[in-house]
Amino acid sequence: MKKFVAVFMILSYALVFCSLAFAATDRVVIYTAAEDERIAYLQEELNKQFPDVEIVIQSLGTGQLLSKLQAEGKNTDCDIFYDLEVVNAEIILNADPDLFVDLSDYDFSIYDASVTGYTDRHHKYAVNGKTYGAFLVNTTVLEENSLEIPQTYEDMLKPEYAELISMPSPKSSGTGYSYYNGMVTVLGQDEGLAYFEELNPNIKEYTTSGSAPAKAAVRGDVAIAYGLLWQCVNYANVNEGMTVVVPEKGLAYDLFTMGMISGHDEKPAVKEVFTYLYNELNKPQCAKFNPDIIYVDMPAAEIPNYPTGFGEITMEGMFDFEYKQDLLDQWEY
Repeated sequence: MKKFVAVFMILSYALVFCSLAFAATDRVVIYTAAEDERIAYLQEELNKQFPDVEIVIQSLGTGQLLSKLQAEGKNTDCDIFYDLEVVNAEIILNADPDLFVDLSDYDFSIYDASVTGYTDRHHKYAVNGKTYGAFLVNTTVLEENSLEIPQTYEDMLKPEYAELISMPSPKSSGTGYSYYNGMVTVLGQDEGLAYFEELNPNIKEYTTSGSAPAKAAVRGDVAIAYGLLWQCVNYANVNEGMTVVVPEKGLAYDLFTMGMISGHDEKPAVKEVFTYLYNELNKPQCAKFNPDIIYVDMPAAEIPNYPTGFGEITMEGMFDFEYKQDLLDQWEY
């Protein structure tokens, strides 16, 4: 009997200990459209900084992140969103102005004026990244077809590049939409739409993912890919026969945002993780992956051969979701 009581007491203590340990474990869920390599970096750094917090980073496509946050509202599992395209953030706020935590207590003076076009209206999100688009070219494939490296946006229209180009679809990718919007901004709406009509025969595939075209170019499935500048440079750095084309007319770009879901910031771990992400972690993340200027004291790019001094297209309707929807309604491919 004594032996039975002793065993019972040991089991009871074990159950209590496990219950307390489980209760003490905080959990923070981050929804993000960031690329796999960036997610891996964030996961590693957050785990080191918060060893007692279970941090779950859920990877979603650009469109998926928008639709999931729209559908779930404040009842979402998401505590922190990261890399939400800026115009999609505006779409969400238009329907539910209180879904995101007001970040007015955070220091917005750290941001470069070029990325704060929304701050005179609200502080419901902060910019976590600015990404330019460029062309990754597989010179081996071009040589096999006796073709020269295209240098301009107009060069992409030449019939000799038929079915040798890949770009992300503007309807599913922020990268694809920035290319689309950029050409419309530079050329005007009618000529911009005509540009893509003329480009269409040269497109082998419109991908749902912003990073898929560059991967296809590296494999040799296409000769020319429109993609994120930082990814294009990285691929060119480590793969033979790859080069990056930065057209003289300048590069289109997109902005991405981070913030918290209202009510979820009341959990101490969520607030602590976001504050660390905002104040400490995002800067080195930018330097390592997407080093285009968003901060006043932007850290130097850690990517070898990263271009400087290129022009920037002044993007029309950056924060205007109705403008975006109008453009997408006219996309036919």
